[in-house]
Amino acid sequence: MRDEHRSGRRAIGHVMALLAVMALVAAACGDDDDDSAAAPATTAAPAAPAVEEPAEEPMEEAPEAAAPAADEPCVRVAFMMVRDIHDSGWNEAHGNGANYLAEQMPCAEVTILTDVIDDQTSEGVMRDLAEDGYDLIFATSFGYLEFMSRVAPEYPDVVFEHATGYLTDENFSNYSGSLYEATYLAGLVAGSMTETNKLGYVGPFTTPDVLRDFNAWVVGAREISPDVEVQMIWVNTWFDPAQETQAAQTLLDNGADVLFYGTSGGAVGQAADAAGALWVAGNALARGFAPESFLTGPSYVWGVYYVEAAQAVRDGTWDNIPYWGSMADGFIDLADFGSAVPSDVAEMVNARRAEIEAGNFDVFVGPIVDHDGNLQVPDGEPASLEHIWGVDYVLDGIEGTLPN
Repeated sequence: MRDEHRSGRRAIGHVMALLAVMALVAAACGDDDDDSAAAPATTAAPAAPAVEEPAEEPMEEAPEAAAPAADEPCVRVAFMMVRDIHDSGWNEAHGNGANYLAEQMPCAEVTILTDVIDDQTSEGVMRDLAEDGYDLIFATSFGYLEFMSRVAPEYPDVVFEHATGYLTDENFSNYSGSLYEATYLAGLVAGSMTETNKLGYVGPFTTPDVLRDFNAWVVGAREISPDVEVQMIWVNTWFDPAQETQAAQTLLDNGADVLFYGTSGGAVGQAADAAGALWVAGNALARGFAPESFLTGPSYVWGVYYVEAAQAVRDGTWDNIPYWGSMADGFIDLADFGSAVPSDVAEMVNARRAEIEAGNFDVFVGPIVDHDGNLQVPDGEPASLEHIWGVDYVLDGIEGTLPN
């Protein structure tokens, strides 16, 4: 695997330029969408009262920057979430990352805002945070992208970071990672565990990150069972248990005995469990919804980057180069296997994981043909980072209709 697939923060501006010309995908789509009003901030480390500094005589040479007073935060960090942080999914993973930051940097003030709708009203929340003196603002939903890109230039002294996006500015960047490495491994498990040779997937929106993760899962399953049947149903929501359950039941009725999903929460897992089927979680945190039939699940370890970014802002070394994490640097993980996974399957998957972490295995290698029969990656060639970032298709042979 090439180096560009393995490092964390690195120069991938050319990828951003390619993706910036894309229209925003899935109007009003944000990871774990929700229609409730913004909730008050909950603060992991309370703000300290302002300290009035004594006047100083003019000096011919500027002194070295003084360290913050003991009762002042070394950096003020705010997180914007579209839902509550106890959703056993996307938002909880970000909440865990924010709490990890607070633990690792006790001098930081960490504030979490929940139920901030990812529409134009979020601009006001961002401006309020900037006006209140926050040094670093994380927007954790894809749907915030357009609005943060508008607000960031207004506050050049504030750093703005957006999860899973593709735009940058002098004080605005983005962060994500190769979750598809973990979903590929989960696909190996699914392909090993199916008895009907039929798998089902419940998809939210067709954003590039969702599509590459789903495709990787199919790649893994087909590696074990080349003729496995995969059916997809798209619900066009990040979180709607009723729709997710209905879609899952349709897949189960069609013979699928292992389900995977890209939505948040655990409705799909619960539906699989009730039908005597198995499931791979869209986020490892959902395991508790139906632990006996749970196989595994991928997860972002957001705190890895949150600490890095906050320390850089504090030290004055932050730059706007997008961050791309991986399994190798601990930003991507795969959950411990459920009790239904045999030891030989676990050993096989762990061996492949070691290859990925060592940089010796590419998930996407041609020939890759899309749902419409188009050759996307030539035979024998690994997909480029640009291709992986901008993927807008699902693989050939998958049953179901891909929404526009």
